[in-house]
Amino acid sequence: MGDSAVKKTTGSCLCGAITFELHGEPISNCLCFCNSCRKSTGSIGMANSWYKKENFRILTGEDKLRIFYDNTPDSGGQIERSFCTECGSTMVAENKGKFPGAVIVPVGAMDVDLRDGEWKPSQEYFCKRRANWLEIKAETKEFWELF
Repeated sequence: MGDSAVKKTTGSCLCGAITFELHGEPISNCLCFCNSCRKSTGSIGMANSWYKKENFRILTGEDKLRIFYDNTPDSGGQIERSFCTECGSTMVAENKGKFPGAVIVPVGAMDVDLRDGEWKPSQEYFCKRRANWLEIKAETKEFWELF
């Protein structure tokens, strides 16, 4: 299979200073309702795609990327949460201790059409913290905590 057959997804921060590309299919697409994801987004949870780190590449703006070392995740360990210093957009995250070799990319930073089914979650984490009024229409495997 040549490179032209490998799926490529692009993305960026809100101001466009940081751009990236992803190659291949994600390891998984998930919704996370842990306190750390809620706090880092300022919302009810976070929609993420997990990719092999080798399939993620920053194209522009690496000098605008900063890391916050989050020691509060419900899953334990430390999550390195990166963000744009210009616009504050959440970018890529890593939990090197628990999930070495993987990056967590927020779907909101990816250039995907959420209406056509191009992205949909297959798993939900920390459902014990999901708002009881939130109904997920996709068929997902639900986890009370991480796994």
